[in-house]
Amino acid sequence: MMRAARLRLLAGVALIAAILFGQSLIGMATASGRLDSALRDTTAPVNVVVVMDFIPERFHTERLSAYGVFAGRDKTVNRVRLRMVSPENLRRLSRLVWVSTIEPGR
Repeated sequence: MMRAARLRLLAGVALIAAILFGQSLIGMATASGRLDSALRDTTAPVNVVVVMDFIPERFHTERLSAYGVFAGRDKTVNRVRLRMVSPENLRRLSRLVWVSTIEPGR
C-alpha cells in the first residue's frame, strides 16, 4: 500500500517536472540542429534570419526582440530578421523549440 502511494507521488513529480522543464530540455538537446553552421563559432554580434514553421503571433515577435534588434520580416511572414545578436543570445535563441532554423542575415 505504501509503495503504491510513493509510486503515484513519484509519477506526479515526474509529470510536473516534464511540464515545467520539458520544453527547455528538448530545446537544449536539439539546439545545434537549428543553428546554421556559419553561425556556430561566431564571436561578435551578427545579423540573422529566424525561421519558424508557422505564422508567428505578436508574442513570438516580442520574444525574439529580446535576443536582438527586430528588423522586420525577410520575404515571408515566418522569417524574422534580427540585428546585432550577441553570441550568447544566438545560443539562447537556438534553444527555443518553436524556432525552426537560424540563418545568417544580411
